[in-house]
Amino acid sequence: MTKVMLLAIGFIAQWLNVSTLFAQSNPTQSLLWKVSGKNLKQASYLFGTIHAICADDYFFTPKMNEALSDSKKLLLEVDLSDATANIALQQQMMLPEGASLKDYFNSEEEYKSFAENVKKEFEIDVNFFSKFKPFMLISMLTMKSQTCETQSYEMNLMSTAKKQAIAIDGLETGISQLEIFDRMSKEEIKSMLQSTVQQADSAQNTFKTMINLYKNQDVEALYKLIASSPDIAGHESELISGRNVKWMNKLIYEMNDKTCFIAVGAGHLGGKKGLLQLLQDAGYTLEAVN
Repeated sequence: MTKVMLLAIGFIAQWLNVSTLFAQSNPTQSLLWKVSGKNLKQASYLFGTIHAICADDYFFTPKMNEALSDSKKLLLEVDLSDATANIALQQQMMLPEGASLKDYFNSEEEYKSFAENVKKEFEIDVNFFSKFKPFMLISMLTMKSQTCETQSYEMNLMSTAKKQAIAIDGLETGISQLEIFDRMSKEEIKSMLQSTVQQADSAQNTFKTMINLYKNQDVEALYKLIASSPDIAGHESELISGRNVKWMNKLIYEMNDKTCFIAVGAGHLGGKKGLLQLLQDAGYTLEAVN
């Protein structure tokens, strides 16, 4: 269940030209950034993750490991090590009493056609998810579309942090992430469900492009790819930049107190309201760690 929950949470970010950001004439590509300056007594680190990556593509360099080991707190989008929060999140994944997945479709025939397509393409019986919020089915379809054994940066980071007695915290809760989708209309959710099935092949190609950009550590190109996705269109603020802005207060508070290793989806780093730009605008110095 934990893996499914992680995919459900990570799905938000996966569905995910700052020319003045760096001192160099050309932007430096990096997933790991040292944050210093302003009033900080000690530096912190900002790291861009990808929530599910093929094991063969997974990498974590010695400098990344050193930055984590030097930190006193690991800050993730959501703290999945919090058992109490996980129980509450599981409860919130259920639809209200009397509601059903069918309610998101205009007719029984439309729902039946969707269910048949899911069965054909993914070998999944949608009736199993009839009482869950649609987001759970979308997450499962996303997970099923992966053709390789995957690794999770978040799970590995939490495992290392626990071994090294590094505190773990989240920038937001899983429930707050689910609420983003709760605010969407039934038509928007239905469109997401249908496109997840209909565009499975093209999604695989997009995922391959995203992995290549990630391995090249090109956070600006990653942001542009995610923000231009049809599933993000119209919701970029809620899914990406708006969340970045909300995270800033906690980031600043935590960094003032201790060395933090901040690990969020790489799509949150780039862009005019990406964390790199927001931190620079707030007066901090950003230095690529390669």
